[in-house]
Amino acid sequence: PYDLFRDYTELGFEHVTGRHQFGNDLIKRQQINWHMKRRKIGDLPPAYPNGWFAIFESDELVTNTVKEVYALGLNLVAWRGKSGKAYVSDAYCPHLGAHLGVDGIVRDECIQCPFHGWKFDGCSGKLMRIPNIDSVPAAKLKMWTVHESSGFWPDICEEVENGEWKYRGRSEFRVACHIQEIPENGPDSGHLNVVHSSLVTEGSVPNESWVKWKFLKHVFSATWTPNTENGREHEALMLVNHHLLLFNKIPFVNVSVKVSQIGPGIVQMHFDTIFGKGILVQNVTPLGPMMQRVVHRFYSAPTFIHPLGLLVLQSEGVQFSRDVRIWNRKTFLRIPLLTKEDKQIRTFRRWYSQFYSENSPKLKVRSETDDCKNGRLNF
Repeated sequence: PYDLFRDYTELGFEHVTGRHQFGNDLIKRQQINWHMKRRKIGDLPPAYPNGWFAIFESDELVTNTVKEVYALGLNLVAWRGKSGKAYVSDAYCPHLGAHLGVDGIVRDECIQCPFHGWKFDGCSGKLMRIPNIDSVPAAKLKMWTVHESSGFWPDICEEVENGEWKYRGRSEFRVACHIQEIPENGPDSGHLNVVHSSLVTEGSVPNESWVKWKFLKHVFSATWTPNTENGREHEALMLVNHHLLLFNKIPFVNVSVKVSQIGPGIVQMHFDTIFGKGILVQNVTPLGPMMQRVVHRFYSAPTFIHPLGLLVLQSEGVQFSRDVRIWNRKTFLRIPLLTKEDKQIRTFRRWYSQFYSENSPKLKVRSETDDCKNGRLNF
């Protein structure tokens, strides 16, 4: 299966980190950090909207193993018990604060602290045993509700659930932006034929590509709307039509994609092509206020042969990289200058606001430009 990982430092900083300017990775990292520090962040919404978020993929957690997890600004620990069930709790032992994800041990369904051997039950979080002590105090770990299915996310589709469709691979990105920026890409249909028109063979930076195919380009059209079905108001629906255009006249290779945005961080993209059907599942998980983990996993029908599945993943990786380059360097505008053609963005922002609680604290992230604006300079 295809497997791609791209860190945010690889995208959007190419012009300041070229090896003709900086001879080693340490200096490149320093340059990137400097640009990130002086970035104008903007008037951001709350960092963590309400919803379900994927903290990792099932194959990352083997039976009887422990995994350290950092997501949504939380230090967590996950383990898979003898039964195969997965558990997630806060990371630190209530005794003296040892991190259970560092050398913690799975005992049946329990996790045992590496520091003093305290053992906590996976279902309740209750302290079950302390070595050489008969009287156990009433102590608990904070446990988190976990749902696991299909190795990634529940209810993907029947063909994935029953194993009829094959797993073709995955990609993973780190993106330095607010979580809302990523799903807002859907209703922003105006960017599609600007950012994504160049062939994927021209890479994530088409302007600097050595290979130019001016006689051939991608053409997109899209619609986006909230789901008005009762009980499904947390969903939004999108239809994307794509084809290649030869000499600006001849369309071919038509692909239609039905997209479901489920809550703030889950997207299902259903492909229907002449080669068969498939689904690309995207999960966006905030690691911190301005750092997102985005994972794509692709499943397809047996007729959608593996090389075509790899082509979809590679193409998606290139096109998504083009978006990431922009997200990594843009500012968030709470009141953007929109045209009448941007009405889907207005609708999206009203729809997405349902995932913020009334008492959600606004995100405060400072940068050098904020200090300068307020008459303060720090050296």
